[in-house]
Amino acid sequence: MSNLDAYWHAYADTLARIRTEKPDTFSALKGILDAFEPPSSGDAFFPDAADDTLADALEAAGWRIEFREASYVYYAKHSKTGARLSYYEGDLFEGIR
Repeated sequence: MSNLDAYWHAYADTLARIRTEKPDTFSALKGILDAFEPPSSGDAFFPDAADDTLADALEAAGWRIEFREASYVYYAKHSKTGARLSYYEGDLFEGIR
């Protein structure tokens, strides 16, 4: 398997894991995302570079997504726990910023 194939396999596995485990706190989500790639300038990181996105996986896991200026900027709130996050071009932050 090439490095590129391994990357996309890990990308898909990360989204599948979110759908399966249904993290309901930022901390639980961060644990899943950190296993894929360490944070860059935010609290966590996920690049969203494919047709299947983090926003889609979060919605399937019980988060409500509110897009802002573009698809790469959104806020999310978990429907049961009220946990919130902000997503800016791959960087995730706990809470609304």
